[in-house]
Amino acid sequence: MLNNVKTVLKENYDNRYRLIRLANYELKAQNNGTMFGFLWNFFNPILQILVYWFVFAIGLKSAAPQGKYPYIIWMIVGIMPWFYMSTALTTTGNSIYAYSGVLKRMYIPLSIVPIKSVLSALIAHFWSMLVVIGIIFASGYSISLYYFQTLYFTFASFILLCAYALFASAVVVVFRDFQKIMLSVIRLLFYITPIVWVQDNLPAELKFILKLNPFAYLIDGYRDSILYERNLMFHWKQGVFFWAFTIIFFIIGCNIHMKFRKQFIDLI
Repeated sequence: MLNNVKTVLKENYDNRYRLIRLANYELKAQNNGTMFGFLWNFFNPILQILVYWFVFAIGLKSAAPQGKYPYIIWMIVGIMPWFYMSTALTTTGNSIYAYSGVLKRMYIPLSIVPIKSVLSALIAHFWSMLVVIGIIFASGYSISLYYFQTLYFTFASFILLCAYALFASAVVVVFRDFQKIMLSVIRLLFYITPIVWVQDNLPAELKFILKLNPFAYLIDGYRDSILYERNLMFHWKQGVFFWAFTIIFFIIGCNIHMKFRKQFIDLI
């Protein structure tokens, strides 16, 4: 079981430069042929921020649940990490199947294909977070050292998404309907994760169940670091559960990937 984990880690480490090149190529391909090209890495998050600001701040007149920040800033600190996570969740499931043409023509370690999609989403996330920090700074708020804690939550989300990518990309090759099912689950996750609303007023039992959502730990972590200056131990129980879940899921993902990889070329 652990040998499969070692194989996946070794393949990605040995091909780390190729992995970075493929991730950058995938990100550039998304804006290929457009007039603004690279600038869309900034325009996309700005346009998405304006849409959600209009819907929730203007249309629904939502207010920030706590602290000194207005709702728009509270919202974007949570919604920008979610855009990164949802992009990775959406694209990685179909990554091996979509890459079938390349895989048939040349040798590429199969485990790096879903990982490069996560890395591509991560690179775009770094650009979008610069937009978030720029908005906060332009609004007259200071930037604290707690911002650096977001690097921990970015790393944590990357590991979780890699686990999902390895698992989902293998399952989709065998069972194509899995991708369709997950698109609905991802939409559901948006509403049960505290991205545009808070869970404080919910019954204790329901709140406990929703806290088991690993994405809730990550979104709360971004807000704790950027808005509320809370250290990493503030949600330490959630952190312990998150890493236990993520490590187990990563081991499962590696083993599912290795189990089906010999069948990939025949199935795609």
